[in-house]
Amino acid sequence: MKKVRGLFLAIILSIFACRPLIRHLSLLLFALCLAAPAVAVAQPAPFVPARDPQAVAFAPGGSLIATAVSGQSDGQFPPRPHPQVRKCAVVYLWDTNSGKRVWRQDSYGDFTELKFSPDGSLLGATRLYASRDGVPLDEVRLFNIASGQVERVLDRCHAFDFSKDGKSMAVASRTKCVIYDVATGERKQEIEELGGAVSLTYGKTALYGIVQLPAGYVIRKWDLANNFLDLESLPQSLPFYRVVLSPDEQQLATGHEGVVLVRAADTLQPLFQLPLGARGRASPIFSPDRKLIAAGNQATGDVTIWDLESREELHRYTVEKGSFRPFYSRSADELFRPESDPQRFAFSLDSSAFLTGAFGGILRAVNDGRELLRVGE
Repeated sequence: MKKVRGLFLAIILSIFACRPLIRHLSLLLFALCLAAPAVAVAQPAPFVPARDPQAVAFAPGGSLIATAVSGQSDGQFPPRPHPQVRKCAVVYLWDTNSGKRVWRQDSYGDFTELKFSPDGSLLGATRLYASRDGVPLDEVRLFNIASGQVERVLDRCHAFDFSKDGKSMAVASRTKCVIYDVATGERKQEIEELGGAVSLTYGKTALYGIVQLPAGYVIRKWDLANNFLDLESLPQSLPFYRVVLSPDEQQLATGHEGVVLVRAADTLQPLFQLPLGARGRASPIFSPDRKLIAAGNQATGDVTIWDLESREELHRYTVEKGSFRPFYSRSADELFRPESDPQRFAFSLDSSAFLTGAFGGILRAVNDGRELLRVGE
């Protein structure tokens, strides 16, 4: 007991002996506590939820992936990208082997489609945007793949596609559809019948477009060799925003609420429907090997894959967080919302994998759904 008391007394004496040092440490800690709130207030870290791509595409060689994230402007006129990099819109180019970013270009508004030129030298992007007073400032922008620099900007345009040989590109504005020479930018032809098309798809002998008429929304087929309107489908009252052509150019597919509608490309007559089995707009894609057709659900990000010949459902893959947020401001009573159906899904060139915009951008295997690559910042 005496030993314990002696040890306790020694501890008390040592504390009193070190009292000046303790006092100095206490003052230092107090000063740091006062400074900490000042630092937090001076440099706030705003909460910005992670954003997923609203458009994706594979380069022709398969070694590059492009993704586009929608975002805000700076609120000024003329608009510029938002000064905070986590709030502005961005176009990315990624290396599929390493998953590393090759380049990025900041922008603003909603991206609805990305397409590489057939030779892989250019990347085209469609962006929808309106100023605060409702002035549409849509554009189609061409990027140089090697440098990431902007090659050309086509103002007030909202849909485009490259020809199969890569020498021409068709671009639609609110009133016109113009075919340009890709190399020189020269206007080659104006197609009045496809003016205002919300989607354009090139075939070898025809150009297809979705056009809004007083009676509804139709698909028009323009004969490229003879320069005349070849066919027009029956109108549908509800809008649809994307038409895709099968690799053999025998079939067209359009996405609607809960269903994919497949048509004969030569007659535009409906052939069959493929149900999603869930609520949400379908976004169809054909596999390059001509064996599969898939549809992404724009509401959930889920992907359903069918055998194109038998129409049998082969796979259904889900994601935990597959929804997205458009930035385009429209009134509640407007039915026409093309930003609600962006190009968020794509097959790889060998048809063994598919890319979806959920979770920053995920490449998954077709046969078992396993994750092969994830990109994003």
